[in-house]
Amino acid sequence: MDKKKIILFGCVIITLTGCSDKDKANIIPLGNDAPPVEEVTTDNGQKKDSADPELITDRVSAIYAAVAEAYPEINDITPSNDQLDDAYCTSEWKTLVQMVNSKDAENMGRGGFFDADYWIMGQDWGKITISGLKVDVKDNTHANAFFTLHNLGSQTKVQLELVFEHGEWLIGNFIDETHKMDWKKSMMQYLEKKGKQEQEESSNDGIIEYSIP
Repeated sequence: MDKKKIILFGCVIITLTGCSDKDKANIIPLGNDAPPVEEVTTDNGQKKDSADPELITDRVSAIYAAVAEAYPEINDITPSNDQLDDAYCTSEWKTLVQMVNSKDAENMGRGGFFDADYWIMGQDWGKITISGLKVDVKDNTHANAFFTLHNLGSQTKVQLELVFEHGEWLIGNFIDETHKMDWKKSMMQYLEKKGKQEQEESSNDGIIEYSIP
């Protein structure tokens, strides 16, 4: 065996044998970019992996129990969904909503984006319930939830895009499958459209058009 190869092989052995158990535990296999599964303590004190479908199902059920409480059947005042967003939505979702609201405030009188409520998939509400809840886990930090939302006799097929963020599953997007409404995609398109309109308006400022008789 070549002398250089013997020296190199010996160095590798020394390096590996010199690793403590703690160091070995921190070695991540090449090509494994998936985030680690976190351990979550449930309300009853049980410990489960964050990507456990049962845990995610319980989380979505709890979220919509809070929605039903936030939208009581008898209420003359329209509830604010800010508290629900703060508690159960991702940072990206909340930022998008804030950007849309800010854009609407700048263009007061021209009509706004939110003509319905993504939490109840409508404008009016009665008793809010969900049924047929199913969860599809994509990876350790992404999952989709599917269910039927019942509100004032209407039944809307809903898909939630869930993200594991800050130690809990949060909603990153609402999709109304019945009416083909992807809320996140629609907000992004709305902001892009408003941005183009503002650019066109600013570029036309100060331009005087003359007509030749």
